[in-house]
Amino acid sequence: MASLAWKRAAQLLSILVCTLVYNEFLVYYIVLSNCRWPHGLSQTESTHAMLISDPHLLGPTGHWWDRLRREWQMQRAFQTSLYLLKPEIVFILGDLFDDGKWSSDAAFQQDVVRFHKIFGHSDSIELISVMGNHDVGFHYMINSHKLERFVKAVNSSDSVQHIRHKNLSFVTVNSMAFEGDNCDMCRKAEEKLEGISRQLQCAESRWEGLESCDLYSDKFLYSPPILLQHFPMYRESDSMCEGPDSTPEEYKYDKFRVKMDCLSPEASEKVLVSSM
Repeated sequence: MASLAWKRAAQLLSILVCTLVYNEFLVYYIVLSNCRWPHGLSQTESTHAMLISDPHLLGPTGHWWDRLRREWQMQRAFQTSLYLLKPEIVFILGDLFDDGKWSSDAAFQQDVVRFHKIFGHSDSIELISVMGNHDVGFHYMINSHKLERFVKAVNSSDSVQHIRHKNLSFVTVNSMAFEGDNCDMCRKAEEKLEGISRQLQCAESRWEGLESCDLYSDKFLYSPPILLQHFPMYRESDSMCEGPDSTPEEYKYDKFRVKMDCLSPEASEKVLVSSM
């Protein structure tokens, strides 16, 4: 009788272990093994870029169990993606942290340590982070200290950045820096964007025909820039968005708050025209 009880206990334990291994490890490989890069181009002609958005790592205000589950799942999904898909460059499009806009320096540093653990990667992969409103606050909440600590903590820019990978040009934008009020942060971002725009124009003209092109020593082959930012361009709502990842139907017609849910019409035009 005792041996039968031990046998049943061993069977139950085996089922629990197998269930744990499947749900916490294997399921990520099974699901992500269905993902494929587009075919048709060789490795030298193509760039494998991965885009991630809004991890929202919970700060001190988050419940410890919620934080533990979220971060374990994010880590397993990200690390499995790196192993199976082997991207060359990864972009995280803002809101890396949930409480960055009001965290103390000590709490922020703890979040940063966990971020680098979750999104750890080899030196062969370039990871670029874009600033989001939860990282530093909306425009009216931002100060130089929040900007500096975020930029130092992750591979980011406090305004606008031009990243070239192989023959591709990526332009990352701090969405909160296009308020249009001529603040120091906004003025710096607009100046950087204008400089990148001139450089791209020179590259498109094959570095000929414009006097200003002679000022650049770092000449590169032109490709239409890929614009990356946290806020979407101006639109009234998500009503025109379709596809499996689009906003649920009951929220599609909610009006966007300009400068909080999307860029203003003026900022959208400036960013789009300048980066093209």
